[in-house]
Amino acid sequence: MRLKDKVALVTGSSTGIGKAVAELYAKEGANVIVCSSTTVQEGEAVAKELSSMGTDSIYIQADLTKESDVKKLFEKIKNKYGKLDILVNNAGKAYGREFKNITQDIINSDIDLNFTSAVLCSKYAVELMKDEGWIINTSSIRGTDYSGRPGIMMFCAGKAAMNSFTKNLALELSPKIFVNAVAPGFVHTRYMDSVTEEMKENWLKDIPIKKFITPEELAEVYLMLATSKIFTGSIITPDGGYSILNR
Repeated sequence: MRLKDKVALVTGSSTGIGKAVAELYAKEGANVIVCSSTTVQEGEAVAKELSSMGTDSIYIQADLTKESDVKKLFEKIKNKYGKLDILVNNAGKAYGREFKNITQDIINSDIDLNFTSAVLCSKYAVELMKDEGWIINTSSIRGTDYSGRPGIMMFCAGKAAMNSFTKNLALELSPKIFVNAVAPGFVHTRYMDSVTEEMKENWLKDIPIKKFITPEELAEVYLMLATSKIFTGSIITPDGGYSILNR
């Protein structure tokens, strides 16, 4: 029970990585706020599952690209719990965009979803963190300088910004609040079920461990960062060795 009596907000936690993190945090004793924008029924089901573990967990719907929604989210957290110990900025999504079709609205939409939302949540979370706190941002290997992809250019840019933001916020909030990012490689979320077997085989060829990472395996990294007091400003890269290839 390494997170007993802690209060944790995990954004984008109705499915995939966020769900696995929320479940592991609850198993370790945390009261978890499950949050999503559109997958409401799934989010409510996750919160119900976490409550059945004996935690005081709830679901809150919010569009984190809107500061008004973010502000209301944290007001609800303050009214119910009076504090926040852990923030996991996990909400985000990669959309395939051809460069010739990119518009200013698309740029703003992708950056808001994959970066600005984390900045806004961090701003309001800090106000609820007492003597210490942990902020963990979900980045991606696509945000590094060795592993971008032209077809998801705005997602890559958003995650590159996330990496820089993580380091600067760590300096801003030290020594009491620890800020780190997780930049995963290929994770077997339900997105994997929508791609061809040929594409998956091609990806596996470039992964030294020859397997995709599961959300449950990845959640262990988020647990480590939520309990450690020696990491801050770090970009942790659980990618099965993919970055060794410098691609």
